[in-house]
Amino acid sequence: MIIKSFLNWVQYAPSGSRAQAAGALARAFLYSDLEGSEHSEAEAALTFLLDDRDVAVRVALAEAFGAAKVVPAHIISALLVDEDEVALPLLSGATEIPEGELVDLVATGSARRCVAVASRPDISVGLSAAICEVACEEACAALLSNEKAELTSSSMERIVARFGESRDVKDALMSRDDVPLQIRHMMLRRYTESLGDHPQVLGARNMRAPEQLVADAQDRSTISLAWSASDKELQGLVEHLVVSAQMTSVLLLRAAVTGCFNLLTNSLSRLSEYDEDQVFDALATPFSPALRRVLSAAGLPDRTHALFQECIASWQRVENMQIDHWSKSRIVAGDLIALEDELGVEDLGDLQDLLHRLSNEAARESARTRVAEMLSDVA
Repeated sequence: MIIKSFLNWVQYAPSGSRAQAAGALARAFLYSDLEGSEHSEAEAALTFLLDDRDVAVRVALAEAFGAAKVVPAHIISALLVDEDEVALPLLSGATEIPEGELVDLVATGSARRCVAVASRPDISVGLSAAICEVACEEACAALLSNEKAELTSSSMERIVARFGESRDVKDALMSRDDVPLQIRHMMLRRYTESLGDHPQVLGARNMRAPEQLVADAQDRSTISLAWSASDKELQGLVEHLVVSAQMTSVLLLRAAVTGCFNLLTNSLSRLSEYDEDQVFDALATPFSPALRRVLSAAGLPDRTHALFQECIASWQRVENMQIDHWSKSRIVAGDLIALEDELGVEDLGDLQDLLHRLSNEAARESARTRVAEMLSDVA
């Protein structure tokens, strides 16, 4: 009898009162001990309210049901296809929503709904894959920021392929702990590619072509990733670089001059098919025939061998100096520049230019290290 009276009243009540009453009825349905016919009548009344002309009434229902774990399926479906302000409280709440409905929303819903779906807890691999495939940039960034979302490497690759130039996507992906190193590298490569149109890159202050600046940024990011990589991560990165034809003499020389020997050793091993112990032993005796054999087997031109040998020997000389790493790298670059004529560096094209850039980069990094130390002493 109470529900019938409610239905009679709600047809003529003002909008604000109807919304309050709808929310109260929904909470009574969810949390009160309604029995038998009362429960079914309440459900029928709530279903009737799904057609209310005033969106505030439907929002009140969504807010009430959004706090509940289990909601009748037909009510969920109706609220999810309503206006955004109705659907969002349900999507943002604790309600269990069938995955099929969420996948449909990702494929057909607004950006706001897709973001809400991507932000839900306990997102499965299948739903994540759907979001990565068809959702908007904002939803993909939200998915990556969702620590509870299950993401496969292939799904991450798809996001990189679609939105790799996005700063928000890059920041979200790079902040996750479960991203393989090769995916991080793909992301950084895509992002640095987008820098080719940046005003600073295109501006007159740069003497080099934009594509050269972008390539430099990509190689620097590769070295940066390799520094702290585990053995397994590094193997994955090196394999990715080789398969994608990004393993170049320029990158290997950058690794050598900057002292990134984990990347250099692993790369030479992968390219030459010598095992890592053999490569390590060859690097320990840079002027022995062994290192030249490794470099040749790795596909590095004969004319670059002397440069790599002198670089490794220079690192052996500075290794025990009581200075920071980048000061050592600067000395190594300087040693090679001083031997330019003897080594025929001017005939090596990009490698000659690279040595001067690496010397400048090492000087700047060393200065940053010194300033950080001075500031810590002051503090």
